[in-house]
Amino acid sequence: MLKSLILTLVLKHSTTILFNISTLQHFNFFRMLRLLVSLIFILSAHFLLAQFPTQGPGGFGNPGGFGQQRPGQLNVDTIQEDIKRDTFGAYRFFVKNPFHEKAFADTLITDYLHQHDPTRQRQWDYMHLGISGSAAQPIVYQPLLRRGFDLGWHQYDLYLKSADDIPFYRHETAFTNVGYSQLGDQNNSFFTLQFSRNFGPGFNMSIDYQRLSERGTTTLFNRQSLRNTTLGLNFWFKGKNGRYNAYLTLVNNKLERNENGGLVKDTLTRGTFATPAQAEVFLEAARSRYQHEEVQFTQYFQLNRFGSITDTVGQDSLDLLPTVAVADKQIYQVAHTISYQNIFSRYNDDNTNLATFYKDFNTDPRGIRNFVGHQKVENQFRLLTYRSQGPLVGRTRQEAGLLELGLVHAYHRIELEAKDSSLNEVFAIGRWDLQPVPLVDLRLNAKLGLLGNIGDYQASGEIDFKLGKLGFLKGKATNQLYSPSLIQREFWVTQQRVWNNDFKKTLESNVQASLNIDRFDVEVGAAYHLINNLIYFDTIGYARQTGRPVSILQLFLKKNFVIWRIHLDNQVVLQNASEDIIRLPQFFGKHSLYFEGKLFRVLNSRIGVDVRYQAGYFADYYLPLTGQFQVQDKRMVDFYPAADVFGSFQITKFRAFFKLENVTRFIAENQLFYQTSFYPMPPSSGFRLGIRWFFVD
Repeated sequence: MLKSLILTLVLKHSTTILFNISTLQHFNFFRMLRLLVSLIFILSAHFLLAQFPTQGPGGFGNPGGFGQQRPGQLNVDTIQEDIKRDTFGAYRFFVKNPFHEKAFADTLITDYLHQHDPTRQRQWDYMHLGISGSAAQPIVYQPLLRRGFDLGWHQYDLYLKSADDIPFYRHETAFTNVGYSQLGDQNNSFFTLQFSRNFGPGFNMSIDYQRLSERGTTTLFNRQSLRNTTLGLNFWFKGKNGRYNAYLTLVNNKLERNENGGLVKDTLTRGTFATPAQAEVFLEAARSRYQHEEVQFTQYFQLNRFGSITDTVGQDSLDLLPTVAVADKQIYQVAHTISYQNIFSRYNDDNTNLATFYKDFNTDPRGIRNFVGHQKVENQFRLLTYRSQGPLVGRTRQEAGLLELGLVHAYHRIELEAKDSSLNEVFAIGRWDLQPVPLVDLRLNAKLGLLGNIGDYQASGEIDFKLGKLGFLKGKATNQLYSPSLIQREFWVTQQRVWNNDFKKTLESNVQASLNIDRFDVEVGAAYHLINNLIYFDTIGYARQTGRPVSILQLFLKKNFVIWRIHLDNQVVLQNASEDIIRLPQFFGKHSLYFEGKLFRVLNSRIGVDVRYQAGYFADYYLPLTGQFQVQDKRMVDFYPAADVFGSFQITKFRAFFKLENVTRFIAENQLFYQTSFYPMPPSSGFRLGIRWFFVD
C-alpha cells in the first residue's frame, strides 16, 4: 500500500511537470531542464521503492533515535547520538559559503513537521491572504536588506528560491527525502522532494522540488486558488586535488493564481452564503502570474597548497576526506560567480465593469493589464581567506576568521508596458568574521554602490557573547541607504502611466539585542527601528513618501516549560510604530501545548495544540494589481485566538502528521479569522494529513 502511494505521487508530479512544458513560454533552456527532471522522476520510481527498509521488530526497520532541537528539553548526549545515526555522514552547505557546513539530520520530529505553511515555518509568523502560498508580509516588523536595483515585489519572498537558496550536499550515500500533505481532496496539497547522489568521484547532483496547490474547492472562497512550483537543480564538480570546485545551479519558480480582491461582506452573519464558494468577492476574472528563472555558475580556486594529502575516496563519494585530521591552516581562495535571471510578472482582468474597484487604475475601458519583464546578468569576483577547521572524518567542515572582499557588476534590462530601459551597477562588497577575544564572535558585512545606484550602502554587524553556564547575549545592528524600487518610482496599467515619482533615498537603521538563559530556557530581547524618507502605499494604492521619521519599538519574550513529558512553548512580542502609515498589531503571540514521548515504546510522538493571536487593528489591504500591501481604514481585523490540534509521529525514517486547522471555528461560529483585511481564512475547520519519508541508498 505504501509503495503504491509513493509510486503514485512520483508519477503524478512527473506527469504534471511534463504537462507544464507545453505551457512554458520563456527561456527554452528550462524546457529541456524540466524534461530532464521529469525523466529522472519517472526512472527513479524503481529506485525509490527499493529504498523501503525491511520490517523488523520495531515496525518499519529498526527503531531510530529521537531528538529535540530546542535547548534544555532533551539530554544533549541523546541528541548527539541521534544525529550520528540520522545524518549517515551527510552535510549541507550553500554556494555562498561552501566551507561552512551543517549536519543533515532530517529524521527527527521538529517544530515544523506539521507546519506545511511557509508563513509559519519561522520564529515570527507572516500574514497572508487566507490560504497557504498567497501574498504575505511579516506580522512582526523586520527590515528588508537591499542591494541595488529592486523591482519592489516582495509579497512572494517566502515561496521563491534563488540559486543561493538551493542547498548542496556532501555525502557518501545517496538519499531521497519525499513529503506530501493534503487538506480535503487532492486540489489542496503540498509535495516536496530532495534528492542527492554522487556520480563517480568528484561529481554530485541534487534536486530540490516543491509544489503547493490550493485549487479552489467548495471549502475555499470564490477564486481563492493558486499553484506555486519551485524546481532547483544543482551540479557540483570537485577537482582531484580538492583545490578547484565548481557549482552549477538552475532554478525555476512559477506562481500562478486567481485573484479575488477579498470579500465584499466581512463576516458570516452579514454575508449570507451557503458555502464559501458562493460568497461575493470584488474580482471574478483577475489572474496573475509571476515567474523567476535563474542560472548560476560559481567557481572557487585555492591559491595555496599543503603538500600531499592521502584521501579516502570511494567510487560513489565526494567526501575527499583525509585519513588524518588536517591541522589549522590559512586558506587563500579566489571565487567567481556569473548568473542570469529572468523575471516575468503579468496581471490581467478582462472584466470591463470594475471602474468602482480600480478607480484611477482603470486606464482603459477594455480591461486591466500590467506587464513587467526583468533580465539581469551579474558577475561577481571575490578574494577570501579563512582558517580551516578540518575537514575531519565524520565531521562538518568549518571555517574561522573569514575575510572576504569583492566587486559585483550587474546589467539590468527592464521591460514595461510602453517602454524599455537598462541599467549598469557596480557594488563593492566585504565580509569579516572574527573572534576579537575568547567567547566573543563578531560578524561584519558591508556593501557600497559605485556605479548605477551610487551612494547606496549597507553595513551590518552581529555579535555573540558566550556567558558560560548562564547562556549567551546576542546583538545585531544594520544601517542602510537604498534607492526607491521600480514600482515606487513608476507604474503602468494597459500602456498608460499611473504615476512617475522622484522620491528620495530611504535611510534605515535597526538595532536588536537578546539574552538567552539556557538554565531557565528563556530568551528576552528588544529591537528598535528608525526609518527616514519611508515610502508606503496609501489608501487608494498610490506610492507616497513621508518626510517624518518613523520609529518602531519591539519587546519580545520566549519561555518554555517542561513538566514530565508535557511541554508548553511560548512566544510573545509587543510592538509600537510612531506613525500610522505602518500598521502593526500591538501584540502578537503563539503558544504550543503538547505531549512528547514514545508511544508503544517505538513510536516517537508529539501531540498537542497550537494557538496564535494578535491584537485587533486596521491591518493592511492587499491590492492584486500592484502586488502591494497598502494602508486602509475601512475594516478592522479583530482579535481572534486561532487554535490547531496536531499530532506528529516518527519511526525510523518515516514521519507522519495530522492537523485539524482552526478549531476555534467550533466556538466562534459567526466570526471569520482574518490576518489581512478583506481576506479571511476559509470558515470550515480543515483536516490535513501528511507524510515524509527518508530513503537512503
